Amino acid sequence: MKHVYNTMKLLKHYIMHLNILLCISLLALHLPVYAQHVYEASTLHNAASRSQTVQHIFYQRWDTIFSNYLHFDAYVQLNWVYDFYINTYNRGSGTTQAVPMRLVRTFSDMAILFSVYTPLKETPDETQPVDITDVSTFRKPWPDNSILLGFTACGYHYGLTRSVDIDRGSAGNESATDYAFTQFFDDIVAITAVFVPYITLHAGVVFNQQIEPNEDGTLDYNFDVSKISKRYFTSLSIYNAFTWRSTAAKDRLESSDISVNITQFLQLWESIPNFLPQTTIGYKRYEKYNDEPYDPVWISTANGKSNTMSNNLKQHATLYTYYTTLSKKFGNFYLATSIELQHVDKTLIDKRTGQNVSLPLMRLWWAKAGYDLMDMPGWDLIIWFGVNKFYDPAISYHSKHSDNDTGGWFAMIDGSAPYITLSIKASYNESNELDKLVEAVDKYVIEGSASFRI
Repeated sequence: MKHVYNTMKLLKHYIMHLNILLCISLLALHLPVYAQHVYEASTLHNAASRSQTVQHIFYQRWDTIFSNYLHFDAYVQLNWVYDFYINTYNRGSGTTQAVPMRLVRTFSDMAILFSVYTPLKETPDETQPVDITDVSTFRKPWPDNSILLGFTACGYHYGLTRSVDIDRGSAGNESATDYAFTQFFDDIVAITAVFVPYITLHAGVVFNQQIEPNEDGTLDYNFDVSKISKRYFTSLSIYNAFTWRSTAAKDRLESSDISVNITQFLQLWESIPNFLPQTTIGYKRYEKYNDEPYDPVWISTANGKSNTMSNNLKQHATLYTYYTTLSKKFGNFYLATSIELQHVDKTLIDKRTGQNVSLPLMRLWWAKAGYDLMDMPGWDLIIWFGVNKFYDPAISYHSKHSDNDTGGWFAMIDGSAPYITLSIKASYNESNELDKLVEAVDKYVIEGSASFRI
């Protein structure tokens, strides 16, 4: 009880800091937007890109499970993207009008991890067992040579909505939510096997589906198996130092990612100096451009190509990226940065101009800094700020930018306790958001998340 009492006193001490940052985050929504652009469906229709997004969060959750020695994790994330303007036909006036919309993205995840085998460990004195509890997580680390088996079910929903006022006459007005345009669902079912600390294996299926709203703006969640596409993904990590991930659709490998945690690799043999940062290098290949209607470019040539051509005429271009990430904690301060370089294996042609698209060497970079307001084992209250630069050939399609790169920022409050976590984030042109959905360019994004873990 004394521990809880001290925690509450500390929270009260920093409540003013939290209020100030929260007000700044919410005020961003009311700042004027100078580059509003009418939304046209693009990467939302790209099931391969959406599959990468839901897998990215899946791997983030399992990184949290491993770093905190969890056996159960339930997580929910709500993401609102503002200032979408949709071209809608007005039957009364016979004109097309831009209608303001809001993109709502929801993610939920539940993962459970069972201990299948735990080796017996002798202690120096049976009557005085050794306490090996990790003070930073209040949980006992998994013993070496133990075997764990996990299961995950998670899903991501994208939906464009708008508020509609309904006149009830003498009963007054009523507000309702109207679903507009296609709703997108991406779900994962996966199994995880861990042989501590040597091998971690993930294998699962991503189910992609699109559902059209009814004429009255309502939505029927009638999942038709014949209209669901599937992708298969695997991940293999050795000593948490070497990681290989891949995603395949039908008979084609869509993406692969190979990374090396340099710091973890060096620690396999000897301890490293404390001043060295955590360093990860990696390589990714992704069939990003496929002559699809939602792509901003044609592959190799524009001659004879159209958005209605058959699949057997479409070409594929692979994007290769090379990245490095550095992170370091200095007392209560956190610093991290990353850079990603790129090249593509075929010529890209801008669909609007017919000119070759020259990709810059640098695809993105970001840097962020955080400060932990709570200096207590197992308890964190971190304020984060970050800036970034991002390139994508579709940026000028969804904004008034004359080029295809943009800078952005984010601010976040991230709180965690032994059994719960809470966070809220505001961003504008953040590279992480644009990488997931390039249509979010020049739009404010608010995100909240929470988790319960054991």
